[in-house]
Amino acid sequence: MKFGIAVKLGLLLAAVGMLAAGLTGFYGYEASRSLLVDSAKADLLTSTKVLIGRITQQREEVSRNLQVLASHPAALASVQSGNGAQQDQLATLFERMLYANPSYYQIRLISASDNGLERVRVDRAGDHMVRVQGDDLQEKAHFSYVSGTLKLSAGATYLSRIVINHEHGAHSGLEQPSVILATPVVDDLGHAVGAVVINLDLNSVFSALMVNMPREYQLFLANRNGDYLIHPDPTMTFGFDKGRRFLIQDEFADTRDLVEGKPAKLLTEVHDGRYANAPAVAAFIGHKVMTDGDEERLIMGLAQPLSIVLQQADRLGTVVMQMVAGIFLVCILIAAVMARAVTRPINSLSQAVQRFANGHQVTKLPVERQDEIGVLARSVSQMQDEIRQQLDALQSNRQELEHLARHDVLTGLSNRRAFQERLELMLVRAQRSGERFALLFIDVDQFKGINDRWGHAGGDATLKIVALRLCAATRKADVVARVGGDEFVVLLDNPTHREDIVAIAEKLLDSVRSPILHEGQEIQVGFSIGISQYPGDGATAAELLSRADHAMYETKAAGRNGFRFSSTKGSPTNPTPL
Repeated sequence: MKFGIAVKLGLLLAAVGMLAAGLTGFYGYEASRSLLVDSAKADLLTSTKVLIGRITQQREEVSRNLQVLASHPAALASVQSGNGAQQDQLATLFERMLYANPSYYQIRLISASDNGLERVRVDRAGDHMVRVQGDDLQEKAHFSYVSGTLKLSAGATYLSRIVINHEHGAHSGLEQPSVILATPVVDDLGHAVGAVVINLDLNSVFSALMVNMPREYQLFLANRNGDYLIHPDPTMTFGFDKGRRFLIQDEFADTRDLVEGKPAKLLTEVHDGRYANAPAVAAFIGHKVMTDGDEERLIMGLAQPLSIVLQQADRLGTVVMQMVAGIFLVCILIAAVMARAVTRPINSLSQAVQRFANGHQVTKLPVERQDEIGVLARSVSQMQDEIRQQLDALQSNRQELEHLARHDVLTGLSNRRAFQERLELMLVRAQRSGERFALLFIDVDQFKGINDRWGHAGGDATLKIVALRLCAATRKADVVARVGGDEFVVLLDNPTHREDIVAIAEKLLDSVRSPILHEGQEIQVGFSIGISQYPGDGATAAELLSRADHAMYETKAAGRNGFRFSSTKGSPTNPTPL
């Protein structure tokens, strides 16, 4: 059978169109796949950093609770004299702390004498608390968390290894994954005479940390040797406690360098082992533990099924296949006399798809046409819209995670990490240009009293108002950040004279003279401010922070509610305390 020129041209156009569309679609699919995988890895890495930040905040919160308990007069009295009334008071405080913190298994006061005898102990047992007394109190001197804590200075925190708790009589904490944090109780001479110990529920801590994370994210945590502590499959955790070790480097071969302490982070794709049928993308970070104790380094990571990451690319592949089929059908129906007229818009459409695949450049498509070319153009336009919407959603999620990683959740101010980065940038600029700047270290006076009287809700409300007033009293070029519980810093950009710094410090003090209203009650707030200047008080961020912090404590010693320069030359202060 002989075919006419129209049929031949139609078949040729169909073949060429299908080939061009297929290649373009394949390239677009591969480019989209690569972009989606890279974006997923970046999101996983950002989320892992956020989790590490949350863990650090959790550890700092436990440390603060330990310091509160260890500094309570009843703690020292219970260790030194065994006063029953003081021990009862301390036991009540332990019980309330356990109720307020569901992730705490146990709180104990352990003496440095009597072989580390427990003096006061309250355990969680299901939904209620149990105070252990009398002969049930145990000697714990042989545990490293006791001997290690007693070697620390006042206010320091000891972190134990993350293990399965086998200590006899631990109630809810028995045979559960846990970690112990402790701080010494010191006497008037600064000698450690005991230790306050908190046993944390590891599963509860990490379940709380994973709140608001995507459901498909899988969390991994390993110790410095690579032994799994957290794994999606609970049977693979704490293998060293069960006689069979499960190592992260066996499941993720690329993490061997992390275990050896070489790189700080790792982005990888896995297609073998347990992931042979369900490949995954993962991000891992080797985190050095900045707390005294048995755990020196932890490896944390998040993984996500590759299939979920590529769902959008799969939709793109479907659209491309539909597009190729449409081109083939259109070209079959084209007569020979229409071949040239159809070739031009097809080529134009192919180029538009190519430009979009290369750089997501959107060009005008002939969507207004009512023929097959118009149908094809509208399909391509719809494909472009879907891809851009998905990329915009990914970018929005990434920006939100980056914002959380750099801002204080309570006040909205820059956090310690963002402040450190800005301080380093300001140092580099000042060293290059010869400009000066000042650092104000601000501590809210008597903030513990505010928390004790109005509770954490009152304390949080106070910190929010303080943050607003600090921002209102400073310039847009200055930096205001919250670096701790009730600690703030202000970076003054290139003050002309020392008197300018004095004026701003007085303005900051004036900003909190008017009381803060909370639930119809007035809360009176004051600041203790320490000031350091570059370059006079230091050439590094650590030196400037240390000098300002020291000056702040001098302000407190002088009566609070004032300010003091780190330099000893005519340091002005506000002599009027609250």
